[in-house]
Amino acid sequence: MGFVMPQREGPSGVSKNNNLPVFVWIYGGNFVAGSSADPRYNTSYIVNASVVIDKPIIAVSVNYRLGGWGFLASKEVAAAGESNIGLYDQRLALRWIHENIRDFGGDPTKVTIAGESAGGFSVGYHLTAFDGRNNGLFRAAIMESGNSMGPAVYPLSQLDTTYQPIYDNITKTVHCSKATDTLECLRHVPYKAFYDAAAPFAIYPIVDGDFLTRLPSESFAQGLIADVAILAGTNTDECTAFAPRRTPSKNSRITPALAVPGLGLGGILDTDRDVRTLISEINGGLNDTIVTKIMELYPDDPVQGCPFGTGSERFDDQGGYQYKRGAALIADEIFHAGRRHTVNMYASRPKEQRKPVYSFRFDQTPWNGIEQIMAPVAPCNATHFSEICHVFNIHPSISINHTNWIGPLAEYYELSKLMSRAWISFVHDLDPNNHGITHTVPHWPDYSMSLQNFVFRVNESVVEDDDWRLEQLEYWGRIWGQLSA
Repeated sequence: MGFVMPQREGPSGVSKNNNLPVFVWIYGGNFVAGSSADPRYNTSYIVNASVVIDKPIIAVSVNYRLGGWGFLASKEVAAAGESNIGLYDQRLALRWIHENIRDFGGDPTKVTIAGESAGGFSVGYHLTAFDGRNNGLFRAAIMESGNSMGPAVYPLSQLDTTYQPIYDNITKTVHCSKATDTLECLRHVPYKAFYDAAAPFAIYPIVDGDFLTRLPSESFAQGLIADVAILAGTNTDECTAFAPRRTPSKNSRITPALAVPGLGLGGILDTDRDVRTLISEINGGLNDTIVTKIMELYPDDPVQGCPFGTGSERFDDQGGYQYKRGAALIADEIFHAGRRHTVNMYASRPKEQRKPVYSFRFDQTPWNGIEQIMAPVAPCNATHFSEICHVFNIHPSISINHTNWIGPLAEYYELSKLMSRAWISFVHDLDPNNHGITHTVPHWPDYSMSLQNFVFRVNESVVEDDDWRLEQLEYWGRIWGQLSA
């Protein structure tokens, strides 16, 4: 774990008795990559900004096991009770923080867990973990481009068909398949050999009957979710990073073929048949009635496609003649529908249980039109990961090869200031509006009272009714069971 605290000197300095709110960051990376030491998660800026607006907080970033080390699953792993080790790593870190953060000047009753992408999905799983019993480990959750729903978790029913073949392949590759105890054999495989054997596979959390006792959608339907405040959102054009495309992401561990569990995203989308095949493969297979309905909801009309707002241009050189159609439906299924379902469910809880709920949509294209790691071919618009540079105020000195940073334009830094301060305000007060920026910034309404999103844009952030792509998002919300989400 990494800790960043305000300086001890000055009125906002920290001491053992300060009882400051705590921001806990869980990084993303498709559950196969990432680190709390990634300089793009600039928690030092967050803490310094919290002092500037007189809402000092402590920031903690945690590591967890990834890929085969964190999420390998099989009948052997299940029998040993060692599924979802990566999620248990996160939970153990939260318990340690709860028990020890007072010694760092933090308040264990004022912890907010936050994450983006796989980190956002992880936060979502902590909301449903152990049937919603969070034992006071956190009072609030921030989810960026990730949530409890979506396809980033497998049902137990897919253990034999999805995960066992992966496990068997790995054990064979590292010469453990003939061992009496293959799992014990794996424990003694050198790091590099195991890494190379697991690298071809995208390995995700599974409903293990313990950490995740049921599918997240079932937990929500039964009200078995943590009683905490929520701030959740997505980026408008999430899947210009994940749709089938001719030019893959430069992040070799998040390629189109591996980006989404249950989707065979290799190749391109040129025809209705290509799109129909793509839809039919979601999470192990959807029936013809559902596939046909989704085809109707996402017609071959580039004006309605992603990247949004780009008119009749098809960008077929990127991912085929129907690339924009695929990017729109994949983004809704993975990100947007889950965000909407999550905030709606929390907002509709009985009044005596309801905590603050805030929803956002990030709608700003990177300054140079691309997101170097995720979507290096323009136009990517407000793609996956593109909000991170604003939340953490990434400038060239902490970017990767001068990529994925805010850019040279002053107005982009103003957007960054607004976003980071809103996050700080939520961590400190459970209200993102106390950011201290008074000019041209609308009030961000509680979703429970308004059913509205805050839309982040350079120079023109606005509040909108949450009816963007309403028909499509509501349909995905009706078929969570078939999606095994």
